[in-house]
Amino acid sequence: MPSLRSVRSALAVATACVALALPATAQTSKATASAGQPQGGAASANSERIAAVVNEEVISVSDVNARIRLALLNGGGQDNPETRQRLAPQVVRQLIDERLQLQEAKKNGVSISQQEIDESIKRIAEQNRMARAQLDGLLKSHNIPQSALNEQVRALLAWQKVMQRRIRQEIAISDDEIDAAMARVKANIGKPEYLVAEIFLAVDSPDQDDEVRRNADRLVDAIRRGGNFPALARQFSQSAGAASGGDLGWVRTGESSAEIDKALSTMRPGQLSPPIRTSTGYHILLVRGQRAFGSAGGEEVAQAPPPAPRPQPRPDLAKATVNMKQIVIPIESKEAAKSVKDQAEALRKSIKSCADFESKAKAGGVPESGDMGTLKVKDLPPGLQQLAVGIPLGQPSPVLMSPGAAVILIVCKRDVPMIQPPPEAQPQPAAAPPPPPSSKEAKMPSRDEIEHDLVGERADLLARRYLRDLRRSAFIDVRNEARS
Repeated sequence: MPSLRSVRSALAVATACVALALPATAQTSKATASAGQPQGGAASANSERIAAVVNEEVISVSDVNARIRLALLNGGGQDNPETRQRLAPQVVRQLIDERLQLQEAKKNGVSISQQEIDESIKRIAEQNRMARAQLDGLLKSHNIPQSALNEQVRALLAWQKVMQRRIRQEIAISDDEIDAAMARVKANIGKPEYLVAEIFLAVDSPDQDDEVRRNADRLVDAIRRGGNFPALARQFSQSAGAASGGDLGWVRTGESSAEIDKALSTMRPGQLSPPIRTSTGYHILLVRGQRAFGSAGGEEVAQAPPPAPRPQPRPDLAKATVNMKQIVIPIESKEAAKSVKDQAEALRKSIKSCADFESKAKAGGVPESGDMGTLKVKDLPPGLQQLAVGIPLGQPSPVLMSPGAAVILIVCKRDVPMIQPPPEAQPQPAAAPPPPPSSKEAKMPSRDEIEHDLVGERADLLARRYLRDLRRSAFIDVRNEARS
């Protein structure tokens, strides 16, 4: 049962909490760009914090936040604390990989000119049917610095050059390998082949498996919520097809691992797979089309449109409960408000856990500070309800200002039942494709085409190993600020 002082404090900060909830629901790009961003000097201080160190090169929190906003813009996701928290670990990993790629490019004498970057960005704009100036304006409206896109493109181009110089020239495909591939192709005549896009996340060592699996689950969830698969593939996939939105082209049985073959055999056009574990990492597959390989004319089965956003469970606020603690710093006068806010902001940044929060609450000596007990979310003001169910566990809230006090909250336990969408709102399974047409004259790829495919597969495998070895030999320190 909440105490009377807890309810009074909750009401005192209700107005501040309502203001916090506005950016998550506003539809304008201006509101989206500012959602969850600290204001004034706090923003500058936060942006300069270190998120990770890669061989003495720093990735700042502002680098991570900018890339998250770029990923949200590309993927079409909602900019709110929950989405940013889901994307942050994979964004940090991607930025670490890019630092390693750029460092290796520099070591091998590879450089990328600004003209090359500008030409690539111009192509990106054209692919999205807009002029370069429109793309720049779009980035600015979402508070994304131009440097965020520039550095991503620079890393991609540099790594391609390194691969061309260090790997592709060393690959030799023998006649026996081509003959074996030709035999596999002949054996697949009349069997299904699938038009596939992929997001691949590498697992370099067993202790990374859980983290990478969670990242893969987050991406699947983002796509099912309406995220753009090609855009997320370009941002996060570690396969050779990432630059083309994860496109793998037509895939036949026996060309991939047994795990992927098994998954594809159960999928239909328009379906998205859960993360599939293979010996190298996790694969997320999107089947875009299906046909019988080698059929006369080679017509494609009509491709399904991208999957519609899946209805999502929503919190049942009527039954939800939270264990919340608070720190209250009284404001004695209007003149003291700014200094009290600064004091509260400095205190908030120093808090790392619920135990840390409680000790600092006791040290403050204010009777209103401390454990608020277990509260029913429905009894809280509307703005505070959203904060109670949305703030990450064990992390302090932004400073909430009321006329009489500055308040910091933290949620240490939370029980939030979810309301499931009605059965009729669930996506219906895709209809089975029509039977394959009769095979008359098989359209066989040439030996040159087979060799080209084998070179690409070999290069992709070697590139993954190359990057894995760079990770293993590098000094990488990911700070707590980047783990949320």
